Amino acid sequence: MTEPIQIKKKKIGKGFPTFLIAEMACAHQGDVEKACNLVDIAIKAKVDAIQIQVLKKEVYMSPIYKDYDLISGLELAQDEWLKVIDLIKKADILFFAAGYDVESIKFLVKNDVDAFKIHSSDSSNPEVLKEVAQSQKPIFLSCGASKIEEIKEAINFLRKNGTKDMVLMHGYQSFPTKLKDSHLNYIKTLERIFGLNIGYYDHVEGGSILSKIIPIMAIGYGAQVIEKHFILNRDEKGIDYESSLDSKNFIEFGKILRECEQAIGISEIRDFTEGEINYRAYCKKSIVLKKEISKGSKISRDDVMFVRSDPGIPPVKFKEIEGKIAKKDLKKFHNLTFEDF
Repeated sequence: MTEPIQIKKKKIGKGFPTFLIAEMACAHQGDVEKACNLVDIAIKAKVDAIQIQVLKKEVYMSPIYKDYDLISGLELAQDEWLKVIDLIKKADILFFAAGYDVESIKFLVKNDVDAFKIHSSDSSNPEVLKEVAQSQKPIFLSCGASKIEEIKEAINFLRKNGTKDMVLMHGYQSFPTKLKDSHLNYIKTLERIFGLNIGYYDHVEGGSILSKIIPIMAIGYGAQVIEKHFILNRDEKGIDYESSLDSKNFIEFGKILRECEQAIGISEIRDFTEGEINYRAYCKKSIVLKKEISKGSKISRDDVMFVRSDPGIPPVKFKEIEGKIAKKDLKKFHNLTFEDF
């Protein structure tokens, strides 16, 4: 049984509401005002946490990296991020972040980040892992495109350097992810191997109805956390739009998730709900007389029928009353009880 973790007032684990992370990623397109607008959308969607990605291009990528110019245009300065962080905190929503270098991680710790995401690109980067672990903040470790041994090594390294609370995040970071590459069953595998709470970060086609369905399916496969990309306007075809919901659909997704997660329920044997009790009374069959019988008569199979009626003796217990003597006259369609004999 995996143990729940707590981040401020929120608990993550079995028996607690699904934890929803609004992943801003690069949907701000390098514009701090858009980043602030994205925070407003996440607030309206009633998410549990908003996640940002902070980097310094000089230590994030080589100048000859193929997307150097593109990613350089997406970098926000630390003072710009402060405006965004302030909005998140005023909304009383948890503030999560991925820091891609030591300086960015220190900046996030200084500004009271509530938890770190470690991107799978850094799961084998000891400098980033050590800096994050030493913060002793909860960690959401991405497992995409990582071998089991690599995940084990990252977990051991993080624990050795101070990490106590950890969630593993399953997902395949393709934009968009093909449905056949989602492998929701792997959520169960990760939980079985590592004994940790597992989350799912979703990258299926943002314009498809399945972009709302697949993450909710992941809850049924055991995901305790859902991370979802969102963007202000998909029509602008900005960075990450392929796997992102637009603002209207993201707000709707938040509502749908909360409604659907009620259907997951629990796996343990439990008492009947009020609805199930009423349903049993309505549909379960009972032993009912198909003709009048008089006091002193013996009950035989020919005297009764097994039909829906008011709750009474179930048919499986007929042998317990067969051949017994009626204490009184009984009318046709009478629902037999043990007190009748």
